[in-house]
Amino acid sequence: MSTYEVEHNTTDPSTNPSNPSNNNTTTQRPRRPDLSTFFATLSEISPDEASTNNHRHRPHAVPVPRDISAAFYTLAEALNVMRREGGGGGGIAAAAAGGIPSFGPEDTAATDGNGNELLTEMIQSLLRSAEVPPKEVEGVSEGFCDLLDRVPKSALNSSQVCPICNNPFLEDPYPLVVRLPCHSTHLFDLECVRPWLRLRGTCPLDRTDFAKQEREKEEARRKPVVDDEEEEEWDGMYG
Repeated sequence: MSTYEVEHNTTDPSTNPSNPSNNNTTTQRPRRPDLSTFFATLSEISPDEASTNNHRHRPHAVPVPRDISAAFYTLAEALNVMRREGGGGGGIAAAAAGGIPSFGPEDTAATDGNGNELLTEMIQSLLRSAEVPPKEVEGVSEGFCDLLDRVPKSALNSSQVCPICNNPFLEDPYPLVVRLPCHSTHLFDLECVRPWLRLRGTCPLDRTDFAKQEREKEEARRKPVVDDEEEEEWDGMYG
């Protein structure tokens, strides 16, 4: 996953010593967990990266259930760290190795103290898929994420929050907010929604299946086009 500096084409203001707002009394926007392990795992099992990733350790290997489970567990653990505002995180290494991270009852409860039911539902969904993994990753391509509509900062207001991390968009001096094509009000921090889209391929809010739509478009594109005149000529020859 791209770093803050790459995504925002700037330096992270929280690490800039010249920023006067960086003091112990200022509440900083919570940073998201490091997802490098997740994206490294995804690059090994994602079909759309098979021909573009020259650094795959097993370029011709077919993904096995353990590898796919690891991707789901790793993302679930990262979202759980986000939900607990920096707590936990020890299960990421275990998930990457094919193990099961330690989730307690408080991690999979229907609600949490922050009131972020959506994040809890996403974690539960990922854990269910990790236990019974699909045969292959069915998320969207990286190209889909690159083409998502960007919402300019001037179009945001102080009451709008990311449904996943529950942080106001404008708390970030350089918000990178995207609009999903299913609904004009489905706005997310790209950093939050991109991993879910790449693995799941659906809108976290209404479960619109973008990955399925993407596959159908690709199949239609590859389908040979039959010329109408040629088709009529063949029909005439054979009655």
